[in-house]
Order: sequence, then C-alpha cells, then structure tokens
Amino acid sequence: HGVSPFTNNRCMNLLRCLCWPAAVLLLAGCATMDPSECKVANWRDVGLRDGLAGQPLSYMEARTKDCAKAGVALNVPLYLDGRNAGLPQYCRLDNAARVGLAGQTYHGVCAPGLDAEFRHRFNLGREVYRMRSELRSMDQRRQTLEDRLADARGDEERRRLREDLRDLDYSTRHARDRLRDAERALDRLR
Repeated sequence: HGVSPFTNNRCMNLLRCLCWPAAVLLLAGCATMDPSECKVANWRDVGLRDGLAGQPLSYMEARTKDCAKAGVALNVPLYLDGRNAGLPQYCRLDNAARVGLAGQTYHGVCAPGLDAEFRHRFNLGREVYRMRSELRSMDQRRQTLEDRLADARGDEERRRLREDLRDLDYSTRHARDRLRDAERALDRLR
C-alpha cells in the first residue's frame, strides 16, 4: 500500500521534533504533589515546568490543595512567575502540531494573539493522531476477525466473517486516504 510514512524524510524530521514535548511531559509530572515534594518545592521551577507543559491554572489550584494538606503554602507569585516564563516556549507555533501529534490536550493557555493559530495547528496534529489511532484499532480488529475466521466451524460463520473483513478493508482504505490528507495538511505548515 505504498511507502511507509516512516521512510519518508519529512516524517523522520517530525519524529525527531516529537522528542521535545515528550521531555517536557517527563519534567511536568503529575498535577498532584505528595507532602515531601511540597516541603522542598521550588515554586518557580514547579510553575516553569507547568508552563512548559501548557498546563492550565487549575494545576496551581490542585497543587495548592495538595500542599495545604501537608501544611505547606504554595508561593503563588513564584509559581506564576515560573509558569509565565514557561508558557512562551509552549506557545511557540512550531510546538502546536507536536502537542496534537502526541495526543495531548490544549488547554487554551496561549495569549489571544497566538491562540487561534496555535489551536489551528494543534487541531491538524490532533487529527493525524486521531487517524493513526483509528487505523491501529482497525488493524487490531482485522487481526481479531482473521483469528475468528481461522477458527470458524460453519460456512455461514465464515461467510459473515469474510463480509466483515471486506467491509473493514473498505473502511481502512478510506481511513488511510483521510490520514494522507491530514498528513499533507500538516506538512504544509512546514
């Protein structure tokens, strides 16, 4: 069915670009903090990590509640200073498609002047992510149907499974076409 998208140079460049958001996610950690983390937290660094990961202000609220249980007050000015320093990196337009391709959620944290274009690029990346996920599900469904066909005992059951496979092949071809269209739209951003 044509050349694998991973042999395409543009796709390889895209994969290299995906490393940056993955690193940010590893640094961002969870929205919650345990008591020991609260006691030693550098609130500017915590805010910076949340800003770099594009986390909404609700993360600060969750952290405030978690740390209050440990008797620690979140330093709001330091947290916001860090978050505000991280958001410009996250809100770079070249990051928007990466966020979507990684299957992440955009929380509308970018400045109004950037938000519409960031959201547009994010949505293009998210559509490619969604289509790839859909194709993986179809491949799994195909394997299940093929396994059931191999174990089928009656002619009627084999006929029905072959029809299901034929329908799935049709749907898969159309999904691959939609994926190619979505990948082309994403490539036009570069």
